[in-house]
Amino acid sequence: GRQLASALGAAHKSGIVHRDIKPENIFLCARDDGDFVKLLDFGIAKGVDSPKIDSATRTGAVMGSPYYMSPEQIVGAKDIGPKSDLWAVGVVAFEALTGVRPFEAETMGALAILIHGAPLPKPTEKVPELPPSVDAWFERACSRDVAGRFSSAKEMADALSRAFAEAGHSIVPGSQVPPSAP
Repeated sequence: GRQLASALGAAHKSGIVHRDIKPENIFLCARDDGDFVKLLDFGIAKGVDSPKIDSATRTGAVMGSPYYMSPEQIVGAKDIGPKSDLWAVGVVAFEALTGVRPFEAETMGALAILIHGAPLPKPTEKVPELPPSVDAWFERACSRDVAGRFSSAKEMADALSRAFAEAGHSIVPGSQVPPSAP
């Protein structure tokens, strides 16, 4: 999570919105000093302040993988910013923690309706062993109000770590965080 946040934060700091965060674009590289995360496929990325130079980036154009799109992205809104990527990270985290995506539908229209208005699922409804603090984290990560989302990828990663640590859990399934020394 921290490495993904670092990569995404670097892109956002450079004014780039990825627009297609999904598990297939998060690559885990095995190295001698441990695993390393790479964020791939900036093929539909867009500079926040870049002019719209072709029809693929016009208002109303839907770009990305629908299951991971934010409410504003799935309807092709004009101003897709870094917080849309943060929504997608929240969806990826939900899927990683529960084994299912938070929103499933058979058509794009039905999926858009779910993303826009269905009650946000709680990760603990899928995996009761998760700490309830993860539900609050996901609710903020995928707030339908863009202003209600985390302000940065780093803030988001730090909050997820705290959600597990405060509950005495590790993000690694089946392990526990040792209690802090007084």
